[in-house]
Amino acid sequence: MEVIAESPDYLVINKPAGVLVHQANPNNKESTVADWMRERYPEVEEVGDDPKVRPGIVHRLDRDVSGLMVIARTNEFFAHIKAEFQNRRVVKRYTALCYGRIHKDEGDITLPLSRGKTRTSVKPFGDARGKEARTHFFVLKRFQHYTLVEITLHTGRTNQIRAHFYALEHSLAGDTKYRSWRFRNRSHFTRFIKSDRVFLHSHYLGFYDREGQWREYSSLLPSELKAFLDTLPEDLNG
Repeated sequence: MEVIAESPDYLVINKPAGVLVHQANPNNKESTVADWMRERYPEVEEVGDDPKVRPGIVHRLDRDVSGLMVIARTNEFFAHIKAEFQNRRVVKRYTALCYGRIHKDEGDITLPLSRGKTRTSVKPFGDARGKEARTHFFVLKRFQHYTLVEITLHTGRTNQIRAHFYALEHSLAGDTKYRSWRFRNRSHFTRFIKSDRVFLHSHYLGFYDREGQWREYSSLLPSELKAFLDTLPEDLNG
């Protein structure tokens, strides 16, 4: 786990893909971000809504996703940053590689989402089960068979990015949970990476600290993702 920034109030870490943030199943003994925090920053055992399970943790990244997370070291900051997330004042941006060619240069995906037992699903507008969800994307580069995008989350639903791009039939590279039927046989990324990860990286995190100062942090694309991009031929049509 890489520490990007450390203050008496919080940590910003760069979570690698393949690591759980916290345990959902008590019988699962694999190491998590929560375990790492308890070992190195024992004060977090008293921080948060459920510190025994999620010490200091107010948001998370999926196991197969990498990138930036902020973790509270005090209950005062936990309450502050939780409110900032709820009021949508925290800025989170991601880099993602999608299957297929996205023709629009940028846009908003506003399909309502509903969390099920195994995954999040899109609901029709007006369906009471669907919760508001907004994902903004901006095309960074088009390759043959892939599109690289920067994503800004305006809401924080479970698996929001993955579910939204699945609904557009542009699943993220490496995503077997949300995989568009058109690309179900595409395994070039998985063979290249040789690990269970999705091409989704949280590269930017910005928020106001308790003193009202704007803090922003960035993380470079992991080397294995950069190496995969280097293998892709460009889309000559732009």
